[in-house]
Amino acid sequence: MEFYTYQYFVNQSGQSHLMKYIIFVSLLALLLLVILKKFRSRDKMKYRDLIILVSLAIVFMAGMQVNEYEVGKNDRNNSFQMVNFLDNISENQKKEPKELAVNSKYVKDEMLIKIDNTYYQINMNADLSSFKLEETYLLNVDQVKMVEE
Repeated sequence: MEFYTYQYFVNQSGQSHLMKYIIFVSLLALLLLVILKKFRSRDKMKYRDLIILVSLAIVFMAGMQVNEYEVGKNDRNNSFQMVNFLDNISENQKKEPKELAVNSKYVKDEMLIKIDNTYYQINMNADLSSFKLEETYLLNVDQVKMVEE
């Protein structure tokens, strides 16, 4: 069972995909270079296949970027909600946020939270606007893995 720390959610909200942007810009530069070479060449068919291939790679990368943007937006939103939720619990329990860990990546009913060395089940109302903590006991405490990224 994995428990995610407060720091995990703080790090998730600031994660970027720099390498993918570099590849995308490199493909655009390559396409521009091949198009310029085509216009300088006397043979009109010489670079046609390469232009088509690079254009398809750019379209593919753009599709991946749009998809990852949507998924990333959801993940950032979930991380932001979880950070706010953990801040609220730390304030109510008078603990530092660093001392908290949860077993879910998003706020939901019946998730578990670890405060110090005690585990609690969180019971949420229907619209997730209020909660109740109930102490719970794990059967396999030795199998708990803390994810801190």
